[in-house]
Amino acid sequence: MADRNATYAQRYYEAAMDHFERGRYDKALEHIEKAIAAQPKNADFHSTKGVFHHKMNNLTGAIDAYRKAIELEPKHAFSRFNLGLIFMKIGRVQEAIHEWDAVIRANPRDVDAIFNIAVALAQIGRRRESIPFYEKVLQLNPSHAQAHQNLGIIYRDERQFAKAKQHLLKLGELDSTYSEVVDIEVRRCEEQEFLLKISSADQPQIAREVAKRVTEYPSDILAAALTAMIDGDFAQALSLADKVLSVVPGELQAQIVKGQALGFLGQSDEAIALFTSVIAEHPDSAEASFQLGNLYLTLDRLKDALGAFERVRRIEPSFPSIDENIQSLKARLGMYSGEPENKS
Repeated sequence: MADRNATYAQRYYEAAMDHFERGRYDKALEHIEKAIAAQPKNADFHSTKGVFHHKMNNLTGAIDAYRKAIELEPKHAFSRFNLGLIFMKIGRVQEAIHEWDAVIRANPRDVDAIFNIAVALAQIGRRRESIPFYEKVLQLNPSHAQAHQNLGIIYRDERQFAKAKQHLLKLGELDSTYSEVVDIEVRRCEEQEFLLKISSADQPQIAREVAKRVTEYPSDILAAALTAMIDGDFAQALSLADKVLSVVPGELQAQIVKGQALGFLGQSDEAIALFTSVIAEHPDSAEASFQLGNLYLTLDRLKDALGAFERVRRIEPSFPSIDENIQSLKARLGMYSGEPENKS
């Protein structure tokens, strides 16, 4: 019976794809639904349904289908990537970042997901945090023109003019169609650099260097710590997070990075103690509670994980995938009835 269902499901799937390629989207949906009915636990079929809805601009239907695929297969990168695109389109940027982060955790060399995170961070005003992601893109693909362009603009605005010009000129080498843009932006860099030198000419050099170190050093080190986490170099991430905390004690993001690094390095008790302390100091930090929940999950402390995730939902009900995490844990603990939860 199972083999027969699989055969029927494959036929319905192939028919659905044929209708889709011919632009008969209603028929495509009809046949993918039949494929799903034959094999309801096939994540690829649900993901394909998401693609069909996405193409038809039924974003709600696409979100539901992609989420179902992820529920069945949490590491379904295709669904997570496309779900991120939809969230970005409708302005739910933090949720988009969450989905793309899941993609690169499964595949750290996914250039498109890394680039999209960089763009999303810059869009919500976290431009410095976007820098290590752009740099990672270029490490994997040195010819990524858009990454060079975006980094050039960010470094220009950060008054790191040498780096800005380096990336802008590389952009011009890679694609001559950008030559006019490159010329304009390089001139802007040179103008701003000149004006900066004039305005600070009467200040002692040592004062400028000290001011630069105080304002730039911690955030630069934090960016490097985030890069180390992306690369899986958790010892380096821990070391860099500690350096940030030595300059800015209590810096929230640095503490979260440190806790994550400790967890990955097997220092679970220290990580739990740190996250518990952070939550006490920042009770409104959904991210800290979420990371503590993830840590409990890795230790198979399911009830503790459930408590942490429920705290996340109280703080930020729209936190990405939190409902799915809670329902999954309740199912594993034998607490989930299958009925919709009342969040009031």
